[in-house]
Amino acid sequence: MKLKTCSVDPVGRLVIPKTVRAALGIVGRARVRLEIVGDHAEISLATSPAGTARRQNGRLVHAAPLPADWDSGDAVLQARERRTIR
Repeated sequence: MKLKTCSVDPVGRLVIPKTVRAALGIVGRARVRLEIVGDHAEISLATSPAGTARRQNGRLVHAAPLPADWDSGDAVLQARERRTIR
């Protein structure tokens, strides 16, 4: 991938170009890791712990890229079981 540049806004936010986000698998509110290496920074997708599915506004949400073995039906059943335990 070619070198990409971006700007920082007045409050310090950095907007990662869409092509870079797509290449790294950064979606939604995914967390990223910044590592200072010498005189530059490296950005990578932070590994998300298992079970990153959560309820948001009444919906089951998974912010990170879905694993290859993701089963939405199983995730719904697990969410129902957690509700009945409470």
